[in-house]
Amino acid sequence: MAKLDRYILSQLTGPFALFALILIGIYWIGRAVGLFDELIGDGQPIATFAGFMILFLPQVVAIILPVVAFSATLFVANRLHVDSEMVVFQAAGISPMRLLLPYVIFGLMVAILAGALSHYLVPISYVQLDERRRAMSRDVAARLIVGGRFLHPSENVTFFVRDVRNDGSLIDIFLHDQRPRGRDITYTARKAILFRHGNDARLVMFDGVIQTLDEKRLLLSTIQFDEFVLDIGSLARNGASPRRSISEYSTLEALFPTARMIADSGQSASAFRIEANKRIEQPLQSFIYPLIAAATLMLGGFSRFGVTRQVFAAVGVVVALATVAVPLRNLAIGNIAYWWLLYVPDLLGLGIVAALIWLSMRRRSRARATPPTGNDPAGRGGTPPQGGAT
Repeated sequence: MAKLDRYILSQLTGPFALFALILIGIYWIGRAVGLFDELIGDGQPIATFAGFMILFLPQVVAIILPVVAFSATLFVANRLHVDSEMVVFQAAGISPMRLLLPYVIFGLMVAILAGALSHYLVPISYVQLDERRRAMSRDVAARLIVGGRFLHPSENVTFFVRDVRNDGSLIDIFLHDQRPRGRDITYTARKAILFRHGNDARLVMFDGVIQTLDEKRLLLSTIQFDEFVLDIGSLARNGASPRRSISEYSTLEALFPTARMIADSGQSASAFRIEANKRIEQPLQSFIYPLIAAATLMLGGFSRFGVTRQVFAAVGVVVALATVAVPLRNLAIGNIAYWWLLYVPDLLGLGIVAALIWLSMRRRSRARATPPTGNDPAGRGGTPPQGGAT
């Protein structure tokens, strides 16, 4: 690697680490606020909250990494102009294509890191998060077994047990569930027991009644039962489905989903393939955004006003690409036949980089072809020297 490449890469390292710390920290703290209210308000210890935040970190880094790489490149390229180092490089005959090489190396390094996150660490973190949530569900079920108190494990759910005996059996159960839209469901039972079934908690009620009120038709239906089994863990999940998330599967599995995967997740094969292509496309942003920043600032020459216009132009290009990506992604999600639309913003970005480099090289060629003006003691491009004494 040439000294020029090592120099620019060393300049990129510090800002990259700084912007990563700032931007990832801001996003991470914003996510932590809502999670803190959810977990601590539910009675979970600080250790559980810290574990969830650590598991969220790979997802946060994968999202923020393209912006971090772009910001670091923009900062370094602007500083090279301000310190007139870019002028020295150009005066030494280094072409814009050659100056872009260290940024290409930097983009590849960041893209490799982003790929490791998207294809390996993020799916693992989703699996661990799902296991933690199931463990929390079992803990919540255990905390519901408190005699003589009305408990609210989640919104629109009320649970009451009159007494808990030494053998673990529950006496006089009352459960009011208002989560289903347009229906109120009330469970009452003389006796119940709690047992584990795999990762879930089940409440077996005996000698009870289920009353369902249809609010729309004002119809009350009653069902008596001798024995009824209820997934009590779902009371704390707000009715969330226990199905596996697509994000828990590896990229290779998502590209070629099996019937078992489709059944476990409740998603279509198209949804799996779209998820896999999104993971493949995301690291490309970490490669292209730094190139856009570097190529745009190469258009700027020496000026006492700096390269402010080029900085805003680079930001505008990246914002435009991110904006265009949203409707294209929605079209791809709606129809798997349009999966290639996910990569259109990246191709547009590469085309913009190529156009900017070509324009920069053309400007330099014109500048070299333009004859110098003004006084020239050698008589090149100026007034001829006056005759003197022979």
